[in-house]
Amino acid sequence: MDFNQIRYFLALAETLHFGRASRAVGMAQPHLSRAIARLEDELDVRLFERTSRRVVLTAAGLAFREEALAIVNAEERARQFARQAARKAGNRLRIAFVSAALYHILPAAIRQLRQVNPQADFDLHEATTNEQVEMISAGRIDLGLGHPPVETQPRLSVEILSKDRFDAVLPEDHPLSAERQIGFVQLAKEPMILFPEEQGLSLYAAIRDQCRLAGHSLTVAATAGRLHSQLSFVAAGLGIGLAPVQSRSIDIAGIVRRRIEPYPASLTLSLAALYDPRNRSPALRDALNILKDVAAPDGQADQS
Repeated sequence: MDFNQIRYFLALAETLHFGRASRAVGMAQPHLSRAIARLEDELDVRLFERTSRRVVLTAAGLAFREEALAIVNAEERARQFARQAARKAGNRLRIAFVSAALYHILPAAIRQLRQVNPQADFDLHEATTNEQVEMISAGRIDLGLGHPPVETQPRLSVEILSKDRFDAVLPEDHPLSAERQIGFVQLAKEPMILFPEEQGLSLYAAIRDQCRLAGHSLTVAATAGRLHSQLSFVAAGLGIGLAPVQSRSIDIAGIVRRRIEPYPASLTLSLAALYDPRNRSPALRDALNILKDVAAPDGQADQS
């Protein structure tokens, strides 16, 4: 027994006329008669009493009609649920991000995505860049926002969205806080509050190299994985820090920010979109386009 047999039965049960029922289901009357006969053979019951003048449901046919209606209705509900789930999945975007994505790009992109598609649904996770690469490989996220460089993989696309510079961050009572701008030669003499080296090997190496070029060895007074913690340690007077320009909205009492001039060309914080190029999700394509729109012009952060 299949759904077509059930629909043929219900059409005849409703019309009680082979001609009208065959027209309703779009098949020739002899084919409908044979289909009903096969169904009765499978069930081993008579569903209809047939005479030359009329067609009548038997007691078995009446009972079968109730169950057949329930089956057809259940099938339609299943179709609707499946379509709704597919639509929801098509609007769902799983994103992992580093904290630097929160300064501007990710909030602005989410706002625009919700304007373009009010049904958009977001599953958001904060994760390191290396964790994001693993999550993409495992299919657990659609999009990562992380810091390159990352290890080249055939199923990983990396698109640079922005390149940010750093401010010098000092305790408000630090002697250098009176300066409007500070050279790295001055900063290199100071103990620094940084992120753990394994969190960003390339950037950490660039900071170490700049200190060496300034004639000093890098001295790290404390490390913290989140910028907010680093700034709090600076406010406590443990050392000076470096903070992305786009993070100026973070306000911590007891610190001051100063521009670094001249600025070392090698000292940049890139933010990139990471994704599997095989992922054909329309939500991912929309997100990539919007991320490029909201990223800083020419890939450079505002230095004003």
